Amino acid sequence: MIGEIAAEALEEAGFAVFSAASAEEAAVILAHEAVDVLFTDINLGGGDGCDLANKALEAQPSLSVVFASGRSRRCHGNRVPTEAAFLAKPYRLSDMISEVDRAVRGTAYQ
Repeated sequence: MIGEIAAEALEEAGFAVFSAASAEEAAVILAHEAVDVLFTDINLGGGDGCDLANKALEAQPSLSVVFASGRSRRCHGNRVPTEAAFLAKPYRLSDMISEVDRAVRGTAYQ
């Protein structure tokens, strides 16, 4: 449900959105679609957002990644690439939209 709300907010902000219910489903989308930004939770059903992002970056090196997690960035250690943006939960939808917009423009910051 949270993913649906996030996708709807991003679509309302003007972004084209592909939604996935699991890491496996996201991997299929990423294998067939060129995307600018991967917005993912670190803890996913059926997989791990860090693993998903690393595989996606191998296939699409220019991909920007925005992670979300209920735990701090520090808790995830070096699993979260330093160049990836990070949103700590809970976050405001406006903050998510701003971070995705920065990532699209290549100006994301941690």
